[in-house]
Amino acid sequence: MTVARPGTEPILARLDGDGRIIAADAPLARLQADAGGDPHGPLAIPALAALVRLAARLRIPISRAVQAAQGEADLSMWVQIRPEADGYAMSIVDWQVRAPRQWPGELGVLMARRLAPVEPGWPWQVDTQLRFRQVAADAAAIGHEPPRDGEPLTAYFRLDAIIADDVSPMPLVEALALRMPFTDQHARLRADDAVFYRISGEPLFDEHGALMGYRGRAVPQESQPAQGPRVEAEAPSAEIHDLFGDGMFDAGFAPRLDRALRQPIGRIIANAGSIAAQAHGELREEYAGYGADIAQASRHLLDLVDDLSDLHAIERPDFRVAKERVDLADLARRAAGLLHVRAGERGIRIQTPPLGESAMACGEYRRVLQILVNLIGNAVRHTPRDSTIWVRVDSESGRARVVVADQGGGIDPADHQRIFERFERLGLSGGDGSGLGLYISRRLARAMSGDLTVESALGQGARFTLDLPVWADA
Repeated sequence: MTVARPGTEPILARLDGDGRIIAADAPLARLQADAGGDPHGPLAIPALAALVRLAARLRIPISRAVQAAQGEADLSMWVQIRPEADGYAMSIVDWQVRAPRQWPGELGVLMARRLAPVEPGWPWQVDTQLRFRQVAADAAAIGHEPPRDGEPLTAYFRLDAIIADDVSPMPLVEALALRMPFTDQHARLRADDAVFYRISGEPLFDEHGALMGYRGRAVPQESQPAQGPRVEAEAPSAEIHDLFGDGMFDAGFAPRLDRALRQPIGRIIANAGSIAAQAHGELREEYAGYGADIAQASRHLLDLVDDLSDLHAIERPDFRVAKERVDLADLARRAAGLLHVRAGERGIRIQTPPLGESAMACGEYRRVLQILVNLIGNAVRHTPRDSTIWVRVDSESGRARVVVADQGGGIDPADHQRIFERFERLGLSGGDGSGLGLYISRRLARAMSGDLTVESALGQGARFTLDLPVWADA
């Protein structure tokens, strides 16, 4: 069941430079309170907090679909975060309430990547919206009242940011955005600020690779570690690469993009969503369908805006990627899980590396995942219904590779270089794709000392290969 939020005006909020709420419209204020957050404190909804941190890191507007929880209901929304001189502006459109996804009765169907050896403390499990679903301990074992079934993790624990060199200040928030394990998330009981914890967790996936929740352990601590110096977000370079020769990506690019595209498209999505949901009265079925089509097309436009923001970031002279130990097989399974629903709607099977197989490489976790989501998403878009996409990994001669192969119509060898150019779609019509994904992906691959290549012929499908250096200690 889906219930659209009454009205079509965006839900607005303003945050200060540290991400604390200055002012928020009533729906967001209630969501903050239900998550256990302070009215004028940091965002207690991890998915929203992750977007603010990303906007702070890149110093560009960010627009994404977000899932959250309110009581036993699931919320879906389209969120836009815009950095400003003194903080951040947040705008939420297409706010919808849905019945929650059912937690499986047999937890044996869930799979997780193992963490380090089991720590002391007590175990917990949460669903995709961080609502507690299992706590294998009682008040006597824990030393205080355990969380209730369905209670948000953020309403039970107050998450603390510990600022220190080379340490993520909010590991749970970072991990949730990337669907990866986390450790050393410091927290306090909301019922008693003198009780400190250190939380670790790992994602749970079903047999199809879809995220089902997290499980982990809460380890009591005597106190919180001392905070180091605050890490300030890196300011953008004053010299922005003149990408198109007409100054499009100058210092005022992000505000102009927001005024010209994000805000009006957001209003279109909100209005079209209300039409599709018949929020203001019953409509003929075809008119409701028109509203859904308009909302979907508008989201494609916002995807293009996001691609332009990514393009803006990678074309900056000071753009850098991290050097991390990444498992291409694990990332391939995660990317496929993110696209499982979209592929299933077209009867497409995605065969990923089996559990236990790995290919360790040197790259930035978030950027490698971004590339693989783009490659698999392209394959889903261009592969016939009821077909198969293969994702394979291997390591040889100091290089690690992941291959995405599809059964689509193939690409003429004469066009193999063209497809990696900006805005190149090879004459394809329709609303899907901006023509920027492959260009951005290749730029990211080369920034990580790797490459992205294609092998294909007309009528024979396509094979895209991401090649990265092997991790030195692998």
